[in-house]
Amino acid sequence: MCPLPLLAAAVAASRTPLRLLGRGLAAAMSTAKRLKSVDYEVFGRVQGVCFRMYTEDEAKKQGVVGWVKNTSKGTVTGQLQGPEEKVDSMSI
Repeated sequence: MCPLPLLAAAVAASRTPLRLLGRGLAAAMSTAKRLKSVDYEVFGRVQGVCFRMYTEDEAKKQGVVGWVKNTSKGTVTGQLQGPEEKVDSMSI
């Protein structure tokens, strides 16, 4: 898995307040495996570098759901839910 891109210049917060990941919690809950939910906030240069799009694409590939959004503090915050091993694979 590629590390998340954190080295481009930051810009003002996006006007899009919320971005949903995956197909919804029902898709994650359809598995008999142990589920995990993680709230996160990423600091550094994460706005204006397609971080949210990248996170959404990775979530779809891994089969997890949740949301991600830019904050007014210049960070990105979100939540991931799904089978434990898949949520863990999204970690940096």
